[in-house]
Amino acid sequence: MRKSDVAYVVGCAFLSIFSLAYCATLWFHLKLPRYYPLEHTWNIVKEKGVPSQGWYGMVGFALLTSAVIASLLYLVTRSLRSPERGINPFFARLIGIISILVVLGCMT
Repeated sequence: MRKSDVAYVVGCAFLSIFSLAYCATLWFHLKLPRYYPLEHTWNIVKEKGVPSQGWYGMVGFALLTSAVIASLLYLVTRSLRSPERGINPFFARLIGIISILVVLGCMT
C-alpha cells in the first residue's frame, strides 16, 4: 500500500472507532471523569444538584481509544507499504462507505 492509502485506511478506522467509542460511553453507561466548572475540579462520581460537564470525559475516552487502535493499525499497515502497489479502488470505496455508515449509525 502506498503512503496515501495507509493514511486513508487509518483515517477511516480512526473516525469509525471514535464514533463507536463515543457511543459506547452512552450505551454502557461508563463511569468517566466529569468536570465541575464552578469548583474547577474533576470527579468520577456525579454529584446531585451540582452542574457538571461529562462531555469532556466522553470525548477524551473516545480520542484515546481511537488513537491507540489507529496507531496499532498504522504499525500493521506500515509493514504492508509498497510504493508500486496501491489499494484496490473497490476496497477503498468500500472502506469509505463502511466508515460513513458507522458514523451515521452512531448518530442515530
